[in-house]
Amino acid sequence: MSDLPKAPCVGENVVWYPHGNIDMEPFAATVTSRINDECITLYTLSPTGRREPMLNVKHIDHPDHKNNPMGTRRWGAWDFVGEHEKRKKVSDEYKEKQRKKSLELAEENMVVDADYHTNPDDNEMIIIKFARECGDEPGRAVKIADKISAGMTYQRVNAVLRKFPHLLTGNLPEELIEAEV
Repeated sequence: MSDLPKAPCVGENVVWYPHGNIDMEPFAATVTSRINDECITLYTLSPTGRREPMLNVKHIDHPDHKNNPMGTRRWGAWDFVGEHEKRKKVSDEYKEKQRKKSLELAEENMVVDADYHTNPDDNEMIIIKFARECGDEPGRAVKIADKISAGMTYQRVNAVLRKFPHLLTGNLPEELIEAEV
C-alpha cells in the first residue's frame, strides 16, 4: 500500500468518480475531512450544482475496490486533479498506435484484384444496364431490384452500383458490349 498516494489535506480539490468508474468523466470535489492516510470525506459538485457529501472515499487505485465493490459503488473513488486527463491522453495514444499498426498490417496483407472493378459478371451487367436506363432518379435501386425480382434486393443493387460507378455514365468498354451480344 506504500505506492498509493497519501490522502490530500482538508480544503484541497480532487476529482471524484461516481461508482469508482474511471471511464466516466469525474466530478469536482473538495476534501472536507481526512479520516486517515487512505480515506477521506469530500463534497462533490455535480454539473447541476448540487453538493453531496461522500464518506470513506478511497483513491481510485486502492486494492479495497476489488475486494469490496459495494463500497466503491456507493461512495465512488477520488484522484488528484489532472490525472484523468493524463490517463485519457495515454489511452488515446495507445488507440492511435493500435490503429496505425492495424492499417500497416492491412496494407501488408492487402490483395488487389485489378479485374474486380473492371469486369462485372452477367448479373452485375444487368444491374448496370438497368441503372443506365433509369439515370439518376431517386429510388433507382428499389426499381431495379423490382424489375429483376428473382430474390434481388436493393442492397445488392446498391452494392453493384457502388462497385462500378465508372460504368454508369459514358460509353461502355468494347469488351463489355461484346459480352452482351
